[in-house]
Amino acid sequence: MPIVRIGSTYSSLQQYKVNDDQKPIFVNSKHFTGYVTVRLQSHHYKNEKVIKTNSYFENHRRFFSFQFQGRFKATNPDRPDNLWTFDDVLFCAETEESINPPMGASLVVKFARYIDPGFTADGMLLDKRPWVGSWLVCGMNVIKVWKANEEILYDVHTFSEKKEISDKNLLTKVSNTTTLNDHSSPLLPVDPWIYYGQRHLNEDTSLIFFDEQINFNSKKRRTYFFDPIVRQSYVFNPSLVYAFDFFNNFTNFSTMNADMFVKFSMARVLKNQPLRFVCRNKNGDSVFFVIEIDYLDLFEK
Repeated sequence: MPIVRIGSTYSSLQQYKVNDDQKPIFVNSKHFTGYVTVRLQSHHYKNEKVIKTNSYFENHRRFFSFQFQGRFKATNPDRPDNLWTFDDVLFCAETEESINPPMGASLVVKFARYIDPGFTADGMLLDKRPWVGSWLVCGMNVIKVWKANEEILYDVHTFSEKKEISDKNLLTKVSNTTTLNDHSSPLLPVDPWIYYGQRHLNEDTSLIFFDEQINFNSKKRRTYFFDPIVRQSYVFNPSLVYAFDFFNNFTNFSTMNADMFVKFSMARVLKNQPLRFVCRNKNGDSVFFVIEIDYLDLFEK
């Protein structure tokens, strides 16, 4: 069966129990504090020890879901206010070494861009860490934003100096989580994880637009933020919690098959490498968190 690992960096990945979405992994990286969960429909039926599916999928035709929520830290070295703009943060699929693009790869890219105009495959042919992906604000199927709980809201610049809440105390408040902390980085308290099972996220980006009376649906939001000038004018506010759900019904990570106008096996494309989904900046030198899907046990059979 595919093994899923989640971590705050490439070197801190920890195996995750797929479909156990009431118990997300809690990550505290240098740039992000939050929760991450992974769901796979029909998760390897031959292994009785795994959770095969999740009520999340009922009445929804989706092969997978990567869901996460959290707060972005003011750690951007390229801005005086240290905030990350919407043009800085991407969500990418990547491997460590080169891949074999599928026959008809150009059609696959066109298919992806039809759904998400911000999708790019500019890094697909790189020899080292090839990647495809989109800006986080464009690539996600659902985005929901709300104000962090006032009871545990601390100023991002002074939180590390506060002594009344420690990592341990915070995690006592949020039960049933696995933790992966970068203890060299300040911790931003995150609201409890409540969107699991059939409690789906619903699009709500109204707080992104300040005093403007705008609340786009997913399609309009992707189109609006396709413009880099627009993306550069918005920032991830550390006092807000951002929740995301990424899914589709044409890429099946349980069977390793994809159908995007062109049908192909991901095994051949990956060349037996793990597939990683990385939330990072454009240069790849600032990582918010990593999701890795490792098929090695399947390749060896």
